[in-house]
Amino acid sequence: MLLTGFDAPIEQVMYIDKRVKDHNLLQTIARVNRIAKGKTRGYIVDYIGLTDHLKNALSIYADDDKKDVEGTLTDITGELPVLEARYRRLLNLFTENRVSEIENFVQQRIKDVAHELAVLEKAIRCMEDLAQRANFEVFLKKFLQSMDIILPNAEAFPYRIPAKRFGFLLVKIKERYKDDSLSISGAGEKVRKLIDEHLVSLGINPKIPPVELFSPDFITQLDKNKSPQSKASEMEHAIRKHCKVHLDEDPVLYESLSERLEALIKQHKDDWDLLCKHLLDLRNEAQAGRQDDTNGVSKKAAPFYDLIGKLGFGKEGLPQEHSEQIKLLVVELLEKLHRTIGIVNFWGNPTEVSKLRGELSDLILFSGIHEIADKCEKIVTEITALAKVREKDILE
Repeated sequence: MLLTGFDAPIEQVMYIDKRVKDHNLLQTIARVNRIAKGKTRGYIVDYIGLTDHLKNALSIYADDDKKDVEGTLTDITGELPVLEARYRRLLNLFTENRVSEIENFVQQRIKDVAHELAVLEKAIRCMEDLAQRANFEVFLKKFLQSMDIILPNAEAFPYRIPAKRFGFLLVKIKERYKDDSLSISGAGEKVRKLIDEHLVSLGINPKIPPVELFSPDFITQLDKNKSPQSKASEMEHAIRKHCKVHLDEDPVLYESLSERLEALIKQHKDDWDLLCKHLLDLRNEAQAGRQDDTNGVSKKAAPFYDLIGKLGFGKEGLPQEHSEQIKLLVVELLEKLHRTIGIVNFWGNPTEVSKLRGELSDLILFSGIHEIADKCEKIVTEITALAKVREKDILE
């Protein structure tokens, strides 16, 4: 009676300890084949050997249907070679990048703490490339999926420690490169719990995202790195991410910070202590942001002033003889934007946006500065995009 009326999609495991035949056997197996979020397969735990009765039960189907049903049933031990292959593929990803002791690391065979930290740092550094991190995430998820299928079967026990250590390594890579895309969200609950418990035992909360550049805890987090090189690397990627995320808000400022970051890395790449000091200064400068009335330009106007200068005159910026004219032009542009973009749903109204672009073009063309008039269309496009991002600042 339970089997005939039982239809719960989240049910994943059916334990069979009684003899069931024919259509009752098929009906029993079918209780775990319902689709549900986070459920990739159903399990039949057969205590008395009902597999022999399955072929007879399937005889009521046509040959094509019979083969289709038979193809959906897989012995769980068949996943063991897949698990081993996926484990080896993970190891090879690191050994191919000259982290020769990665297996000793994930198996916790390295007893010397300094040596273990050196291997960890090497493994983190080899994941600097975005494509490599994507490969690591995909390979790890596949490995953990196989783990989830086999657990709690004892055959999976030799892989429990590597699963924990690879999970720990993923968190450290995510933290170093401030890569929020990395996760083990596709893994099953059993494996996630295994890894989360390991991370918590190490003082890492898996639910807390990487510490960002201007977080009050950033310096404290930074000091947990044991070497100047790892500190410099973490600060480098935190600054790099900050510039990328905020680029649209002030293109010239954040491009300038990015260029200075690259120059500092190139200049001090072998002196990690000095590089750390300069990167900390750059962080403080980025945190301070724009200042009021720098070079006679207000904080609100500066992003537009610098953008027009770069688009019109290149990296050299505005020549001194045009500075006052551009300042006046930016004041007019901001006044025009202030009067216009406050309209309800302005950016969702193509007609109004097109009208604004035309009015901005007129202001630029009548400025009398040939260099920016010649690039009017490009400047209007960039100014409009910047105004959309900085709308709140403009309307204050």
